[in-house]
Amino acid sequence: MTKSWNDLADLQAPDYSTYNNLLIIDANNLSYRWLQRANYASFDSDFIRTIQSLAKSYEAARTIVCFDFGKSYYRMDMHDEYKGTRKKPQDEEEAKKYEEFFAVLNALPDQLDEEVLKFRGVEADDILAWITQNVSQKYEHTWIVSSDRDLYQLIDENVSIFNIFGRKEVTLQSLREDYDVNPSEYMLSRIIEGDKSDNILGIEGIGPKRAQGLAREYKTLDSLLEALPIKGRSKYIQNLNAGQNQLVRNERLINLKKYCVDAITAGKYGDEPLNQLNAL
Repeated sequence: MTKSWNDLADLQAPDYSTYNNLLIIDANNLSYRWLQRANYASFDSDFIRTIQSLAKSYEAARTIVCFDFGKSYYRMDMHDEYKGTRKKPQDEEEAKKYEEFFAVLNALPDQLDEEVLKFRGVEADDILAWITQNVSQKYEHTWIVSSDRDLYQLIDENVSIFNIFGRKEVTLQSLREDYDVNPSEYMLSRIIEGDKSDNILGIEGIGPKRAQGLAREYKTLDSLLEALPIKGRSKYIQNLNAGQNQLVRNERLINLKKYCVDAITAGKYGDEPLNQLNAL
């Protein structure tokens, strides 16, 4: 399903009394929409208006904007090469572009009228996971704005995702239609295949299709681990049988619902962010 709204159209004041949805913005992810545009160093107004338009489109009674604030202390502590493939540009012109882009991004929280959550050493994914488990039930439906596939594990009957880059809504039904897995099985497939963008290595020889097949068969990580060693002469089966420790580590890195509290409290300010979240 695609959306045809114009995010820079003139906005009429909505009747919030009729709205009962929650909108959660993966702010850093959304901001990359402007990195390759001409206004990469001045996209703040467009960012703000896009959020306002999304809130209107999804009839949001409440909008929460979640920012990354550095790399996750929790994940860096167990995997020092986490996101290690993301290098700063070496080209002087490109480096200047990134510097100007991030200057705008870092100033955004002070410009937004919406609720903002940003904690040093905590990633937006973990904040999003906490909100969907502790706040979403107060609303008719929750919409997450992000293109991050790791968030598919948060989808349920009342939580969906809008990928603004592909203009596609990802719901419980569409996830099943596109991948033939449910959200927990999708998460298991990511644990098995890893996440190259975050430098989380998966089991060698197992890509998305094979990982999703294994997830459909075993359903949970515990069931998969109990089944090891699996009979088979294929190299990927041998790698899987030898990869128990890697699978356990990957689950701690990837399973947002299970470990979001650990990830939040491992940040610079300990339990303080969790206390703020509990007041939402």
